[in-house]
Amino acid sequence: MDKRSNADTETIGSESENVYEVIFRKMEDAVFLIDVERTGDGYNFVFRRNNASHRQQTGFSEDEFRGQTPRELLGDEQGAAVEGNYRRCVEQKETIEYEEVLELPGGSSHWLTKLSPIFEHGQVSQIVGVARDITEKKEQERELQRLNRRFETVLGTMSAAVFLKDTEGRYLLMNQACRDLFNVDDGEILGLTDSDILPPDVAEEARSDDRQVIESGEVLEIEEAVPTTAGNSVRLTRKSPVYDESGKITAVCGVSTDITEQKQRQQELEGLKERFELAVEGANLGIWDWDMTTDELEFNEQWARMLGHSTDEMEPHLKEWEQRAHPDDLGRVKEAIDDHIEGKTALYDTEHRMRTADGDWKWIRAVGEIADRNGDGDPVRAVGIHLDIDERKEYEQTIERQRDNLEVLNEVVRHDVRNALQLVLAYSDMLGDYVEDDGETYLRQVLEAGREAVDITQTAGDVTKLLLRSEADRTPVAVRSVLEEQIDDVRADYERAIVSVDGAIADVNVIADGMLDSVFRNLLKNAIVHNNKELPEVTVSATVDDEVVQLRVADNGPGVPDDRKEQIFEEGEKGLDSEGTGLGLYLVRTLVDRYGGDVWVEDTEPEGSVFVVELPREM
Repeated sequence: MDKRSNADTETIGSESENVYEVIFRKMEDAVFLIDVERTGDGYNFVFRRNNASHRQQTGFSEDEFRGQTPRELLGDEQGAAVEGNYRRCVEQKETIEYEEVLELPGGSSHWLTKLSPIFEHGQVSQIVGVARDITEKKEQERELQRLNRRFETVLGTMSAAVFLKDTEGRYLLMNQACRDLFNVDDGEILGLTDSDILPPDVAEEARSDDRQVIESGEVLEIEEAVPTTAGNSVRLTRKSPVYDESGKITAVCGVSTDITEQKQRQQELEGLKERFELAVEGANLGIWDWDMTTDELEFNEQWARMLGHSTDEMEPHLKEWEQRAHPDDLGRVKEAIDDHIEGKTALYDTEHRMRTADGDWKWIRAVGEIADRNGDGDPVRAVGIHLDIDERKEYEQTIERQRDNLEVLNEVVRHDVRNALQLVLAYSDMLGDYVEDDGETYLRQVLEAGREAVDITQTAGDVTKLLLRSEADRTPVAVRSVLEEQIDDVRADYERAIVSVDGAIADVNVIADGMLDSVFRNLLKNAIVHNNKELPEVTVSATVDDEVVQLRVADNGPGVPDDRKEQIFEEGEKGLDSEGTGLGLYLVRTLVDRYGGDVWVEDTEPEGSVFVVELPREM
């Protein structure tokens, strides 16, 4: 790697975040970032970040690496040595390069490491480290040294088949790989010809290649299929002339490499390419490639076909796209492109309309990324795709209209209908002073039915509210206050029931939202409404551990059969032999799932059931 000056290092430190990320992501070398903190007696070095190559080569994950000092990550001995190099970089205020051997989770490795300081207000605030695993290179150097000492030993360790033949085609030398290839013993080499070890047609072709090298004096590189005892081996063979002191060609030296797997991978790659092209065509993906230096824009057939054109009808230039983009969308799209170029977004991702061949407008989703930058960090090439989202947009508009209608209906149910029912209940309650004994039973039934209707509108409203939300915006909620409020409301609404609390409810927060009261209200009312006892009894208890809060609502009712314990939480499932919509427990399960919790039902002794809710505790 080329050495960089201090000015270069400072330039890197001042580059945009996007450039840094591209370099960070694309470099095959291990790259890491170190924060430099000044202490009273020196420096404190803290690892901040490492790229994918660093994680792969060292075995340190990003979480294991981030926030650690060298001594914490590598141990005292290795950490101290590493810190010494970091300190030297800071004190010299220039890029340094050195070799080091480190014991890492992935094993012992030999590294060529380059440290470059990043300056802030004239002081080194960070260090960028680029390390290359040269373990293999070091091994090659040692191999080269052994080659100089013992040539035969090196030949014996080479994976390529190496041979030497005289001008008559007689073998003078074979290394071990070559002997293994042809199943020849070391003592049998001298005097052998290709006719002795190969089929006649293959031998004649090999002899013809040798003569071409001898007559032309040029290196010949051929791809050939060599029959072996293990089957055909596809090999890349390079034959070179060997000269004596007088310049006369006296032999042919060959180096033959097994490329069987390479050819297989090549074939597989070609197959993958073919399948990719078929997939692109099948998915109707428009692919574009933008040369940002010339504004030339290449696109595939699907891109043009998406707009009702062929590639011949469209000019391969950016202005072709600009002329077809909807004027109302063009400014927003260009802003998205600029944001991506400036590194504000990981991808260029927009939805806009484009004019088709028949003059209509079609919704397109464009996704792209800067693929290449020049030495100054300026973008020079971007690639991406176009997706036809016209049907999706129409569907979204339909859904939006339905949402609007649902919101209107919800307002009617939650306010108009509920208010009317409350008015009925109020007048019914006032009638108690005017009704004879024979009518009290009917009046009580009217009141109970009215309260049930109010509960139904409340549940229906909660379900509608839940459906209108995309995802729960979870926040800490004080579980005790919410639960106690719902217990008080249920006691007031169901005077014939006994609702008690077993033990204290801990004053802790759970991760939920403003609809947590619906969970408790429906569980409590379910325990009473679905109870066949003259005097329903409900007991609430709570336990807390480090991670969850568990709430239990137990009743003395008929219990829940085992084959129904999961079904009762499904949408539209009604309780046991009772009235109701079946939405209450469905609402409970849906909300608890969104909170990241769990709910289930258990049996009690001698009778009854317990509904158990686990909610994640605020940590």
